Amino acid sequence: MQTVDFTDLAGSNQFLKELKHNLDDSLSNCILCLLTVHSRHEEKDIFSNLRVHDPDAVDLVMKEHVDIAKRVRELTKTCDEILAVESPARRIELGDRLELDINDLFVHYLSHLNHEEELIVPIMWQWFTDEQLSAMRAAFYGKLPLPLFETWMRWTLPSLNPNELFVLLTGMKRDPPPSRYADVVRLAEGIVNPQHWGIVKARLGLGPA
Repeated sequence: MQTVDFTDLAGSNQFLKELKHNLDDSLSNCILCLLTVHSRHEEKDIFSNLRVHDPDAVDLVMKEHVDIAKRVRELTKTCDEILAVESPARRIELGDRLELDINDLFVHYLSHLNHEEELIVPIMWQWFTDEQLSAMRAAFYGKLPLPLFETWMRWTLPSLNPNELFVLLTGMKRDPPPSRYADVVRLAEGIVNPQHWGIVKARLGLGPA
């Protein structure tokens, strides 16, 4: 985003069109573009099970989902504004606003993730057994089209440390069919830090470290 020269009509317009396309494409591998579709699946398959135990906490994070979706739509509108302008000075001004809005969205989203960790995770631990949580996760992943699941995992798996990866895969290995375990192993082979993946493979019995 910071490298875009908005006085270059051809180059910056191409960037804006790609950004707009990605914002509407649930299969885009752009992290910004996954927020809204992720929220919808989370609400349907996870939060619906938790509401009976703490509706206030669920309502809070769902309201944040609404705000995130609104912010994503505003980014699309700003892209349209820039595309309609030829004045270099005005394009730079709007481009600066677009960058600030994207930064604000990420700050807001990180705060939202903290709220989910602080409010939602304790509810899950308090009211559900490990077996119930595993079944919930398996159902959640199993309902996702494989391309969407792979897109999410391309962001998730490289961000986990070896112990987190081992815990995730150990749990998924026990999931009832249809399981995404084999898909995660296949993806991890190509995208996880090789040193980390070697440790995890050895612990899982998939090969030498």
